[in-house]
Amino acid sequence: MDRKTRSIMLIVVAVSMLAPLCLGKENGSPSLREQERYTLSLELEFSKKNSNALQKVVNFLNLGPNGYATGFVVGDGLVMTAYHVVSGEISDYKKVALGFAPSDHLQVRVYVNGCQAKVIRTDKEADLALLEVCGSKRDRLAAFQSNLNKDEKLLLIARPHGDKILSRGTFYGSYSFNGLDYWSVKLSARDGFSGSPVYNEKAELVGVMSGYDWAKKLALVSPGARAQKLIDDYNSAKP
Repeated sequence: MDRKTRSIMLIVVAVSMLAPLCLGKENGSPSLREQERYTLSLELEFSKKNSNALQKVVNFLNLGPNGYATGFVVGDGLVMTAYHVVSGEISDYKKVALGFAPSDHLQVRVYVNGCQAKVIRTDKEADLALLEVCGSKRDRLAAFQSNLNKDEKLLLIARPHGDKILSRGTFYGSYSFNGLDYWSVKLSARDGFSGSPVYNEKAELVGVMSGYDWAKKLALVSPGARAQKLIDDYNSAKP
């Protein structure tokens, strides 16, 4: 594993005790404030795959989330987040922090407001997933921005563990990781930000938070064009 790869840590589980970031009182334009109400906290329940009978009993007795992430509403009953959030593929460090062995293969159930979500479409290469949830409505879809300018001001909206956190930053440039192209944004982050939407000042969706380069303090963002394609592919496949 090279040095660059080691610096990339996917932000999945809110296992740290960091306090919410204080990022000012201004939430931006009315359009941006409107987007806040469409951002949701995802409760994650990790468990071992192929658990034996005893482990299943233990899992049953320990009901409740053991991780958190973020998603946002993109249609009636539709929520978008990062693929790695719903895949159960987390680092050995996070496995141990959750009480699992590094060699354990995990699965995860995702809940929104107490209702279990269903994964209905994914783009693993872009680290995106589309979920079907209950009780989440959206009046209109956000517009997508396909091009960004250096130092353009951006806003990430996260809701890890139900907290509403706004993180302001600037567009840094393109970022290639494991052969995939991402946007990179200079902003502060913490665990639970995965799946958070990133908007420009016009409340257009720039992309979806995927990971973080802690060495450079850069957020890796899956471009909005990939998010739009995932939604379009799902809609075109509907009967």
